Amino acid sequence: FAMRWEVNVTATTKRGTLPLTKRGLNFEMIMWLFTRLTALAMYAFVIAGLIGALIVSQKTQSNLADILLWAFFPRASENPLGGTIWITILAKLMVFAFVLVVSGHGVHGALEILDDFFATPLARRWFRNGIVTYVLVVNVIAIYVIWTS
Repeated sequence: FAMRWEVNVTATTKRGTLPLTKRGLNFEMIMWLFTRLTALAMYAFVIAGLIGALIVSQKTQSNLADILLWAFFPRASENPLGGTIWITILAKLMVFAFVLVVSGHGVHGALEILDDFFATPLARRWFRNGIVTYVLVVNVIAIYVIWTS
């Protein structure tokens, strides 16, 4: 897929630039924007999680080791967040959202890289459908594990 366009070179324009109004909104531009926004969303989730962990650990007098032990082995240790169920639900919702953002970002990156290795459109379509199906199944399993733990 290649686009060919030419621009008149004048004193005010640079060769090879096209105004945003003439570019149009296509799938590639949407996916480029999706990649950038999901990367920013990952940073936002990490910062929000750290701030939330600091607030919760200050209120419950628990340390990072207690919170990590509870996060990875919830049935093996007591809940350092105390009896407040809303904090647990908020933490699970944040992890749920983080998993969805990260998987979307990762799948798009993998598809962009691996698309170069398939020559025919049929092979690309089968590969994309297989990867997207795999990611959907894995996300459902991850959400189930997060929500039931």
